[in-house]
Amino acid sequence: MKKAVLIIHGFVGSIADNEYLQNYLTYDKNFDVFSRTLPGHHKNSDDYQKVDYMEWVKFVDLEITNLINHGYKQIYLIGHSMGGILAGYGASKYKEVQKVVFLNSAYTYLNLKQNKVDILENRDYKDYIEVFNRVLHTSFPFFLEFVKFVKEYHDSFKNVETEALILQSEMDQVIPIETPMEIYKALKSSKKYITYLELEKHMIFEGSLKNATRKREIAEYIRVFLNGGNKWRNIWKEKI
Repeated sequence: MKKAVLIIHGFVGSIADNEYLQNYLTYDKNFDVFSRTLPGHHKNSDDYQKVDYMEWVKFVDLEITNLINHGYKQIYLIGHSMGGILAGYGASKYKEVQKVVFLNSAYTYLNLKQNKVDILENRDYKDYIEVFNRVLHTSFPFFLEFVKFVKEYHDSFKNVETEALILQSEMDQVIPIETPMEIYKALKSSKKYITYLELEKHMIFEGSLKNATRKREIAEYIRVFLNGGNKWRNIWKEKI
């Protein structure tokens, strides 16, 4: 039986945010890869930006339960940004979840230090356009649901015992650089790894073509972690 990989996107995001990663992992014969759009994130749906945060939690419960009911005894979760919190929640609750990848996880957010460097010092705005555009098109009540969710589930990673990989972009516009170490120290996992992604921003895998070589490098790193074994132990690095 193949292992199931469930990829969870972030707040006001979509499955397109991790499109490259999903496609890349699909070619590994060991995995069945799944990704779904979170409630309130379908732009053409009646509930667009109108759900409360518990709908996201229920969604993850349902997705993992469905995988278990379909016979998957080994489930790997990959969560980007807010999806990292949801992945941590799932990993803390279900014994079938045997590995988790925290990708720029939003347990804390608003990286003003990096914002200052990018905007005021380097005059680098291009990587902020997509992030700011999403925020500007987010209703205030919906954003408050995100705030409440992070507050309620902020400590869920402290109950994670499964093998974990924390990946953090060094130039993330959203997540403070201190966040991954806070996660690492609090995890109960006996096997846990932290890797910083050099010169990367918050959005890593969006789209399929831009920076394909770098995307492939990071996606391969994740793939090897999920497969485990000596190869993973040999390639793990504190920074790539």
